[in-house]
Amino acid sequence: MRGWGGVALALALAVALAACKASTRQKREGDAAPADIVAAPIYTDGGTTSHGGAAGGPTADEVEPNDGADTATPLTLGGGVRGTLGLDGDVDYFRLDVSEAGVLAITLPAVDADLAVELLDPSLKSIARSDRAGKRGEEGIPDVGVAPGRYTVVVRGKKPPAVKVVPAKPPRTKRGKHPAKGKPADVGVPPAPVAAPASAMPGVAYELTAALVTPAAGAEHEPNDDRGTAAELIVGETVTGYLGWTGDVDTWKLSVEALGATNVLDLEATAVDGLTLTLEVADALGKPVATRRGAKGAAVVAAGLGLAVAAGAPPFVYVTVKSDRSNPVTTYSLRATEKPAVEDADREPNDTPERAMEFPADRVEVTGTWAIGDVDYFAVPPSDAARTLEATLDTQDRADFAIELLVDDKSIAKGDGGTGHAAHVSGPVPAGARALLRVRASDASAPASYSVKLHDAPAAP
Repeated sequence: MRGWGGVALALALAVALAACKASTRQKREGDAAPADIVAAPIYTDGGTTSHGGAAGGPTADEVEPNDGADTATPLTLGGGVRGTLGLDGDVDYFRLDVSEAGVLAITLPAVDADLAVELLDPSLKSIARSDRAGKRGEEGIPDVGVAPGRYTVVVRGKKPPAVKVVPAKPPRTKRGKHPAKGKPADVGVPPAPVAAPASAMPGVAYELTAALVTPAAGAEHEPNDDRGTAAELIVGETVTGYLGWTGDVDTWKLSVEALGATNVLDLEATAVDGLTLTLEVADALGKPVATRRGAKGAAVVAAGLGLAVAAGAPPFVYVTVKSDRSNPVTTYSLRATEKPAVEDADREPNDTPERAMEFPADRVEVTGTWAIGDVDYFAVPPSDAARTLEATLDTQDRADFAIELLVDDKSIAKGDGGTGHAAHVSGPVPAGARALLRVRASDASAPASYSVKLHDAPAAP
């Protein structure tokens, strides 16, 4: 009897232990039974103490369910969190408590899935969202300005495209006809692959980090996306910035008070991998002055800007850098360089008829520099007599230039020489009429230099 009593006691203990283990097992939302959630440890040092995590602070595991702001897993500044995201519409929320104003950097390293990360302010309004890379590409928000408060970081995964199922075609006979009726159409044809249901797709593991960072000297301070928050740019100095998330725009305030009357400015933003950069220049009131758009993965330049300031107007302009995509990993550098204006060279901005550069009355040739997105206008002095105006555009670069003749703002002739060849234009100009020459090139061309030679001939009979 003692033996049987011992066996019974052992069985009872095993059952009790199994029940205890089952009661503490964590379940995701949608499981049949309610879950007993074990709270993750909360660190109160704001990331100032090292806990050995990926960003110098603690690294913890997410606690499911965390698919809403009210159930967000704590994320410690200066540290990180490990999570697993299902690709069937799963979303993970993380709570981030900021105790002081600063610059926040969020990093989501590359994984074998298409993920996106978003930052919400204390009112749960979206501040920034990074969704640029696709599979095996890093996402992040590198330098967003924050104030004390509770922020929320959201990580989402995109569902991979379903496999298209194409019905198998019946085999054909030698004559190209289908088999006779009554025979199975799929004999000898392997079955088409069938996509697995989304709910059966495996999850992807990732690691998310967050930290307050100190920008380097000359770096932007977000937010700086409009004239009211523009950062300072000084002629001769270099500044840096990120186009770090979807829709990020950087605005810089450039003083031109010391710019000499015979000097011009060159603006250049260096290349960022995968981005097509755009430079926009506006006057102190926000009126557009010039716009330049670079090629993908290339620098963008606005050269030869004569930024004369009207009497009584504020002596500065705004320079805006933007892109078609984002890159949270690589910064651009922006520099404004002053140089003497070249005699008989086009003086920017001259990309509208109203801003056309006057063709020197005592010259028959001018030179210019063209960049992607640029248009150059030259105004030809009027004549007291009717005439035939001829112009030849020449270039030593591999560019496809076109030159156009306009009379009283109406196009009357156009010449296109093709890549690397001269272009010619000729047309009648009535006495006293305003004539313009418009120079453009293919947007596929790299920045190039050119010259325009002018010739007046008597009016044709």
